[in-house]
Amino acid sequence: MSTTAVETVGTFCKRYGPSRLPGASRPAVGAGYAVATAALAAAVAFVVLTEVETLLFGGPIAVTGELTYYGLLAIPLVVPAAFVGGAVAWRLVPESMSYRGPLAGLFATLLTHVVATLVVVAVLIVTNPFESVLRSGQFGLVVGFFGFLFTFWLTLPIGALSGWIHERAVTEY
Repeated sequence: MSTTAVETVGTFCKRYGPSRLPGASRPAVGAGYAVATAALAAAVAFVVLTEVETLLFGGPIAVTGELTYYGLLAIPLVVPAAFVGGAVAWRLVPESMSYRGPLAGLFATLLTHVVATLVVVAVLIVTNPFESVLRSGQFGLVVGFFGFLFTFWLTLPIGALSGWIHERAVTEY
């Protein structure tokens, strides 16, 4: 991506996007907003792509329809998890590291998957009082594992790109 494209994205975000939110001027919080925005974009892209795949190639609607449904259900869970992952990753990845932005974006994406899985486990344990804690926890881990398997091809590149854009926006503005 050229510097002009980064400037355009940076200007757009400063006018209309996450940079207007509270605390966005702090780099770690800004990274949280950037990764949360990227997670929202990845979730919407996943939903759209699964629907397009269904329309173009057919397949069992039970499988492809459920992927779309789970993609929509994941949005309110994944976006806050991505905010936390982005802020934590930006603080943990050293400033002196080469390619800090893309690496922090990848790390934030992995943290997002972990945090979202832990939240799913917690929700399943709390909402299923008649199931054993172990069984609910195992099911939550399976959901998180398959969530990663179905989305890593999309979330990892988007995470790295958002980290790179955020790094450029922080250093250039």
